[in-house]
Amino acid sequence: MSCLISLSQSPYGSRSAKESLDITLVLAAFEQNPGLLFIDDGVLQLLPKSQQPSPHKHIGKIISALEMYDIDELWVETESLQELGLQLEQLSQPVKLIGRQQLSELWSKYDQHLVF
Repeated sequence: MSCLISLSQSPYGSRSAKESLDITLVLAAFEQNPGLLFIDDGVLQLLPKSQQPSPHKHIGKIISALEMYDIDELWVETESLQELGLQLEQLSQPVKLIGRQQLSELWSKYDQHLVF
């Protein structure tokens, strides 16, 4: 079984980003082949740790552990990247770009789809 997890929340301001990544690691531990789609403000989760203080722990360590769990299907929506004024080179992990028009095709490749 495979599961695509869409991450649309900023890494700060709520626990949603950390909790969704925790779920991803659990799925991988049970060989559920999760993929991650970073969309909207969720793309910000892929930026290196900023100097801005936050009451929430930075999720960079979890992001960097994805490879150890064999989670290599990392997708970033191209339009979200552009809307945030970011370049692919600024992201902390290698990702695959996907356009908004191709999202339904990506979703259909997975048995389940969780949205955070």
